[in-house]
Amino acid sequence: MHKLSQLQLFIAQFLTLLLGLVHAAPPTSCSQTPFPEVCIHFLDTAVNLEEITKLSFRDLVLKVTMDQAVRAHHLVSTMDFGSFDERAKLAWTDCQELYEDSVHQLNRSMSSNDPVDTQTWLSAAIANHQTCQNGFIDFNMSFYNLPSMLGNFSKLVRNSLAINKAAAAPTGLRSIKSDGRARRLLSDGFPEWVSSADRKLLQTGEAAAGADLVVAQDGSGNFKTITDALDAATKMRSGSKRFIIHVKKGVYNENIKVKKTMRNIMFVGDGISATVVTGSKNQQDGSTTFSSATFGKVH
Repeated sequence: MHKLSQLQLFIAQFLTLLLGLVHAAPPTSCSQTPFPEVCIHFLDTAVNLEEITKLSFRDLVLKVTMDQAVRAHHLVSTMDFGSFDERAKLAWTDCQELYEDSVHQLNRSMSSNDPVDTQTWLSAAIANHQTCQNGFIDFNMSFYNLPSMLGNFSKLVRNSLAINKAAAAPTGLRSIKSDGRARRLLSDGFPEWVSSADRKLLQTGEAAAGADLVVAQDGSGNFKTITDALDAATKMRSGSKRFIIHVKKGVYNENIKVKKTMRNIMFVGDGISATVVTGSKNQQDGSTTFSSATFGKVH
């Protein structure tokens, strides 16, 4: 009977140890991250983690991070702002836009085989999270009732950065094209992804002459404000051709917002100190730093 009890105890201890090994994330992977406990927590349901390659592990971490990005964006987008003061509403509105862009950046990361591009897009997601926080700092507020999910998302992205870098280590963290060649600059100093047509526009100075729209404060152009011209451009342009807006000499007191969907838009002025764009939004007037850009890209 005593021997039977010892055998049962041994079996119980063995099974406990075995289950622990099955559900533990591989230390050679999660240990590479700045937040290993978060890595283990979100991956503890994955199967055969110890048997997959580093690159497969990287893809798994990106997927988990992407899932959390979608949840974070949904959380921020469905928050009830009714009880918030105006400054908090402004900051959270920025956060909605920023987390939407983080989802976009992580989507790009998951579909890319270029470690440098992935590192750039993951860094953008981190910057978005920090910019969201900065909106509250601008108004001397604490990060307004920060849900724990947003903190976990930030840690997951940082982990993804570390794992992506480690996965690329055998070949070096450098940009490799599909044919194995590293990216390079052409003899004229432009990256090779800049088309010959775009290089010509930048080199010859003929862009203004071929402008699709002209902005002039004196009424000699199509529009008097850059914002109106940009709105018109989104309706007029088609295909992937470069759309050129010539902004004539003058001081334009505007805050220009170029949306993510406004691709291949080119602005050409009449030179330094001739065409000037200046906005007046600032923190003291009740704007966050993110929303006060004179000429900015919005997501």
